[in-house]
Amino acid sequence: APQRSLMRRDFSTVYGTGTVGGLYPFVKYSSSAVVSYGDSASGDAYPLKVYSPAWVVKKIGQSTTYPSKSNTIMVTVATSVPLVSGSTVTISGLTGSATPDSTLTLADMSSSGFGSYFSTSGTWSQSGTLAITVTQDTVAGTQYMFSFVLVNPGCPQGPLNISIATSPLCFPVVPMCQDMAAPAAGAPGFYYPVPGDAQALYVKTPSFLSFSVWQKNPYPGFANVLHFEFATNVNLPRNTLLTVAGLTGSQTADSVMLPLAFPAADTDSTASQAVSRATLSSAATWFQSNGTLVLQTIAESAAGAFMRFNITLVNPLCCQSARAVTISTNMSCFQSVPALWRNAALDPSVVSQSGDVFEYAPLFVRCPAWRLATVVPSSRYPCTDSNLALAFQLNVPVRVTDGTVLTLSGLGSDSLTPSGGMAVGGGVLGQGNWNLSTGVLVFALNQRSTAAYEILSANFTLINPSDYSQYLARNVSVAVNVCSRVGSSLASSISSNVIQVQAVLQTDAPVFNLAWIGQRSAWPSARNTITVSLQTNQPFFGNNFRCVVNVTLAGLSGHCGFSDNAVVPLFGAGASSFAQSTAVWSAASGGLVARVASPTSSLTIFSFNLTNGAAAQPSPLYSLSASGVVLQSSAYAVSKDPSILIDTSGVLGSSFGAMYQGVPRDAEALRIQPPQFLTRGVSQDVYWPGASNTIRVTFMANIDLQPGAIVMISSLDYQDGSSGAASGVISLGGSDALRFSSSMTANNGTGSWDDVSKVLTVYVRSGLLAGATYSFTFGLMNPRCGQPASPVCIRARGIAVGCASNVLIPRRIMDTAPGDSAPLLVRAPVITVATLVHSTPFAAASNQLTLVVQSSVPLGFGWFSPSLTLTGLTGSTTASTASFAVGGAVGSWNRDTGTLIFPLSNLTQNTNYSFSFTLQNSACNQLPPTVSVQLSTLCFQPRVVNPVPFYTCNLQGTSPLEVVGAPCVGQVGSTALFTQKLIGQSTPYPGCTNTITLSFTVNVPLPVSASVVVTVDFVNSLAMDVSRLNDNALLTGPNSSVFYGSTWVVGLQVLDAGFNCSCPGSMNSLVFTPVGNDTGSGAAGVYTLVNGMVASWTITSGGSGYMVPPIVTLNGTVCSRAASLTAQMSYGASLTSRGQWNASNNMLSLRPRIDLQPCTSYTVSITVANPVALPGGPASALVLQEAQAVTIASTGVPIAASEMSYSSAWLSQLPGVSSAQGDHRPMRVHAPRFLVKTIGQSSPFPGATNVLRVTFSTNVLVSSGARIAIANLAGAMGVVLPRTDLALNQLADGATPLADNNFRSELGSTQNAGTWYDCEKALVMMANTGLNCAGTPYNFSFPVQNPVAPQPCAPVRINITGIQGSAWYGPNLQAQITAAASLRSTWLPVPDAGVLMDHDLATVLAVQGAVAGDACALRVWPAAFLVKSVS
Repeated sequence: APQRSLMRRDFSTVYGTGTVGGLYPFVKYSSSAVVSYGDSASGDAYPLKVYSPAWVVKKIGQSTTYPSKSNTIMVTVATSVPLVSGSTVTISGLTGSATPDSTLTLADMSSSGFGSYFSTSGTWSQSGTLAITVTQDTVAGTQYMFSFVLVNPGCPQGPLNISIATSPLCFPVVPMCQDMAAPAAGAPGFYYPVPGDAQALYVKTPSFLSFSVWQKNPYPGFANVLHFEFATNVNLPRNTLLTVAGLTGSQTADSVMLPLAFPAADTDSTASQAVSRATLSSAATWFQSNGTLVLQTIAESAAGAFMRFNITLVNPLCCQSARAVTISTNMSCFQSVPALWRNAALDPSVVSQSGDVFEYAPLFVRCPAWRLATVVPSSRYPCTDSNLALAFQLNVPVRVTDGTVLTLSGLGSDSLTPSGGMAVGGGVLGQGNWNLSTGVLVFALNQRSTAAYEILSANFTLINPSDYSQYLARNVSVAVNVCSRVGSSLASSISSNVIQVQAVLQTDAPVFNLAWIGQRSAWPSARNTITVSLQTNQPFFGNNFRCVVNVTLAGLSGHCGFSDNAVVPLFGAGASSFAQSTAVWSAASGGLVARVASPTSSLTIFSFNLTNGAAAQPSPLYSLSASGVVLQSSAYAVSKDPSILIDTSGVLGSSFGAMYQGVPRDAEALRIQPPQFLTRGVSQDVYWPGASNTIRVTFMANIDLQPGAIVMISSLDYQDGSSGAASGVISLGGSDALRFSSSMTANNGTGSWDDVSKVLTVYVRSGLLAGATYSFTFGLMNPRCGQPASPVCIRARGIAVGCASNVLIPRRIMDTAPGDSAPLLVRAPVITVATLVHSTPFAAASNQLTLVVQSSVPLGFGWFSPSLTLTGLTGSTTASTASFAVGGAVGSWNRDTGTLIFPLSNLTQNTNYSFSFTLQNSACNQLPPTVSVQLSTLCFQPRVVNPVPFYTCNLQGTSPLEVVGAPCVGQVGSTALFTQKLIGQSTPYPGCTNTITLSFTVNVPLPVSASVVVTVDFVNSLAMDVSRLNDNALLTGPNSSVFYGSTWVVGLQVLDAGFNCSCPGSMNSLVFTPVGNDTGSGAAGVYTLVNGMVASWTITSGGSGYMVPPIVTLNGTVCSRAASLTAQMSYGASLTSRGQWNASNNMLSLRPRIDLQPCTSYTVSITVANPVALPGGPASALVLQEAQAVTIASTGVPIAASEMSYSSAWLSQLPGVSSAQGDHRPMRVHAPRFLVKTIGQSSPFPGATNVLRVTFSTNVLVSSGARIAIANLAGAMGVVLPRTDLALNQLADGATPLADNNFRSELGSTQNAGTWYDCEKALVMMANTGLNCAGTPYNFSFPVQNPVAPQPCAPVRINITGIQGSAWYGPNLQAQITAAASLRSTWLPVPDAGVLMDHDLATVLAVQGAVAGDACALRVWPAAFLVKSVS
């Protein structure tokens, strides 16, 4: 039998939580259950495992937070196991409800099936317990929802701790979960719901959300509409009482039916009119004593809804502050709240008051107050009516029925107006009552009602006091009988000080506010008009002015005077302001007295006449005073006219009041100018020194000059002491000359001149009027020297005019004309231009000098005889003479001092004049002398002449008498120089004939007589084979005939005792070398030696004879034994186109046979054979010999040696030659090299006959006999013999034989052939003739047999050996072109013999299959079928 064993239990199955039935049907979770309800886990299928009973859902909530409201409590439950039928579910903790013990109906919610499993009613205990019976086993996990209704507490209550339990199953007692979700916005039963409001039996505190109050009229005693607005946070039940308290002070009596109005929404409030009217009663109960208003709701109000109503109350008669208003209800736990004062607009009829910010507050009543009270009198004049304008303003309205009275007090008792009724204008105040003794005026405000802040006006008239000095300051006040508050107390009337815009009944002190005096003429002894302007601040005359006034003008002094009490006529626009338009002269006061006959408050201007005194004086001090009225001051200073008097056009003479050329303050009354010349002009016509001049005088006096008066013109200075004119009578000119004479008995039109004191005196012969201008002229000779204008003065004496006699006009400086017209202003004579230029700077030359001078002043013209002196003309060899020609004049010349003097004719100022003369230049080098010029007679300062440079021969400009050339005995240095010194060569090719050309210019003559020798030094380090006959270098070029070679002054060396030669032809060159003193003669000529130098000679062109010394060569052939020649002499029929060449130091000497002219270019050439090789080897790989600096100098006329400039003008255009690399510099010689070395072929076929094509050129003269080897022709097969001649063909076709004879074979000397060395695979040719020096390419071809085996291009090389150059450089010295040192003397090929040739890599051969590169020499293709077709 099977043994007992432990069963395997199910630990893995997890029950579902959302399915009914299935594998485990006993898990009874509803299909609607949420997963989170279940707590199934692995092991739940374990046998007999039982869940613990638990509440998985236990939620509770409510429908309202409002106190005393019916509240629906909502419950949702679910259990982890079924509740068995008969079980009791108990909910506890629902405390505070107003619902008594009872059975509550339980309602199913959301069709949860509650009624199928639970009873539909429950047992309620007010203690907070609800018991529910289970009628059928419930489904585990299923949510059951139900509700029931409780009445909320009347007062606030916080969230409760509510629990749930069941029996008999072992469910634990657990707290229920309160609904913490926020109710939906707008949900009934909640005001602005928030999370937690749905907690069961949670009740909020009832309160007013808002309570506002405002009014429309703050005026005392006026009807006032008060507005109220409120809202609560809970619904107010119907018939709830609302109490508004604190509305105290109103005049409105108690009422049980005080109407309530419900205004529509406006800017003050948006509360709904309809809601307010439907919710609140239409009337309220009003209690005046405590200011309480009670109203009730006629329907339930909605929480948060604003309601508004208003009532009308009558404001208190007196002002009061705003009231503290509250609102409350009769609901329990509902708190009273104070009202907020809403800043709403007042009624449009109310004028707002600045500073009272709470006039909208409930029952705030404005305190009446004065806002304006002013009084303005119309006149401040004594004894005049003054109309007083009163303006006042209150901040509250005044009604005509109020019985308001206005009292004006403080007006004083000094008015002239008697007590009694007072008419008042303005239309507001009634008839006034004036009390003079108290100064009080009372008015009734009974004409019309007035508005708040209305400015009211009234006017009445009082008579001003008569004496301004009796005025006492007064305080005017105004009062009105209205109720207002003074401090903390109420007052029955209010008063205010009246602002006196001008002091009431105060008068101004009478003053002269304008007192001004002026005159018509300030000239001495002139008839004068005095003008007075005055104005007072008050009218001193008129209907209302009760005083008689006299005005006195005092201080009139300095005139010819009036008799005491004389009547002085007045005239002018204001003269009628005084009685009879007259005044009376008072000697006691020194003034005029006039009675006022019309008001003087407007400007009054009048004038009177008098005669000025002759003495100068300032204007006196004037004063104005008055009698008959008390003035503020006893007298008033009179202001004076400071202006410039306007000229009296056309009026002349003192007796007519002439006045011209006024100055500031001339219009001050009785200000009198001193007698003077107002116009005192002086000028001249000529400003040149020493010239005849005319002086012009113009004057105008401010006083008449009667006949006999004397006028003097002085200070006509001559600073150089010269004379202006002879002392005595001189003639006057000009328009007024006849009004004057030199004395009262002399002829008119004359004056008296004192040449010592330089003074002109004239007497007046006919009267001169003040203000008239007079002029005359007189003649003087100007000073000889320049000077500034003289400070000419004028004065007059002996004048009798008006009430004065023996009047004088003091001396004053006259006004001088501007610039050169100023009197005796003489321009300083100045030599403004002085230049000198000469025509030649060369020694001993005839030199024309040209002087240009200019004077700032004219010379001559009959005033004086000028002359010109030149000093400093030193160094000339022209002899002194008294008859030296200068242009058209004759002057005197002094060679020792270098001075030239000659006369001048008339010279115009500022004009250049030229004077030319000729002097002989110094024979020696001379620096320019400093030359000065001077003009005579006038005060000229000598001036150094400006040298004008003279330019010639590209020289720097030379100054007059500057001599350039050789120095004389005792002088150091020379100014002679080469201004051009160019040299260049024709070719740098080695072995080639090279033409060296030099061109020079000098700046001085090089005369033959100076034994001039031009030497060109090529530096003895250079190797140069110059073409010459002995030491005579052959010259070519455009100026070669100018020079000759060996001259007669050379060093000679005697080596033996005689010779015998003949000279058969006409072109001979005889050379001999004697030393010591000797004389020789013969058929060919005669010579004499002195100290080894030829002293004399006679040479003929032919003949024979015996001459000593013995060693002589004739035409290059030694006539006797050979000699070492150290010097040479050439002579014969042709002496030109030679230069002496000294091979020991490479110096060329050029001796001119004619004078060398300055500024002339001389160009000659010599011929040189360039070396092909040098004993020391080449200077570099490319250059055989580098050029060296070449200098040029001169003897006879010494010119220091200087380096020549190198020109490329003579360089030939040759391959590989460029001036940029210095190839134009003399004796720069290239190293021998190939310029071109190309080789190609005709066929690459193996074993075929192949024509090799060669082109080469060199930069060297390849001499006849030189060997040209083309080697390394690898693979080529020649003829059968290992060495044989091979004919050369033309390059073009490779078949036509050459015929130019440039080459020959080495083996048989065959023309146009080479020798083929088969073993060496080389072709050797010899130059048959010298190959040219033009870089010419040489072309030829020759045939070979290609090898059968294929091969690349052969490394073909080419070299040239045995190039023979000039023997002068060395008889055994040869050149070669090769890259191998082993081939220096042989052509035989070695691996690197010669220079690699350039292969033809471009030509495409005309054979099938050929491409570029197949023309490369000895390139052989592999053997192949080119065509392999079958058919």
